[in-house]
Amino acid sequence: MNDHARHPVRIPVHVHRIEAGLQARAVALGRRDQATTRTLVLLGDGNGRLRAGDGERPLAGPALAWLARPTGRRLTLEAGTTGFIAEIADETIARAVGDFAESATLMFMVERDFDLPLARADPLMRQLADHLAAVREEVVRPQAGGAMLVVAHLRIILVLLLRASGLEEAAAAGAGAPFLQRFRRLVEGHFREHWPVARYARTLGISPDRLHAICRRELDRTPKALIAERLAREAGLALERSTLSVEQVSDTLGFRDPAHFSHFFRRMTGLTPGRFRRLAVSGAGQFSPPSFADWP
Repeated sequence: MNDHARHPVRIPVHVHRIEAGLQARAVALGRRDQATTRTLVLLGDGNGRLRAGDGERPLAGPALAWLARPTGRRLTLEAGTTGFIAEIADETIARAVGDFAESATLMFMVERDFDLPLARADPLMRQLADHLAAVREEVVRPQAGGAMLVVAHLRIILVLLLRASGLEEAAAAGAGAPFLQRFRRLVEGHFREHWPVARYARTLGISPDRLHAICRRELDRTPKALIAERLAREAGLALERSTLSVEQVSDTLGFRDPAHFSHFFRRMTGLTPGRFRRLAVSGAGQFSPPSFADWP
């Protein structure tokens, strides 16, 4: 039994080395055997042209191009061109992106086409070439643990691309509303469980600091304040519209004891739960529990 049979690399990724040839040649991009792939083209020496439909754009080496939807595109390579073409299936991208604070930003990047010119002495050129060569070696000559190593190399490649692409700032600037929408849905589903901000951030795939920055920028309030406002609103509605006792309202909202609930409610509204209920029933109350009207 050969090494390939003993240690197959079951990771849908294909890395092709572009060898210097005497004639120009065309390469069809996009794996037909995969539902969706992403393609990374890394040119060292030489030049190429990327064609999609009736459009064409030059790619002058050293350079790289990331193609989010490569199927149907063609890469024409001039004679003497060298480099790599990596075709990566979506399932492999998901494994490489993983579940980290930066994962959402990485996904923002892989969904977009971009080109980057490189200098011959640019360390990024050497780093990408080394990692692509390592992935190719693991696929061509599989060994134990090869799949894990391939994913590790691809993760490093994606992080290097993120740092070089400049898309990190674009992701931070353009993703505020979608993150707030997802945050709101999470709050709606878990505010009674008193999730800490860090757990919301982890579920969203971003860091607590990033979530804090988005909420401050978009709503001028902290995530902790927004969660507390949702809890206070639910408490106010229950006190006003239900016949549950204060102790029962406290219990349904996940508080450890009624005293803790009363302290929270008074801090949020300036009124004890009992006084709030009396004012609400009499129609004399001036307090309206916070709403989510200004959320996206």
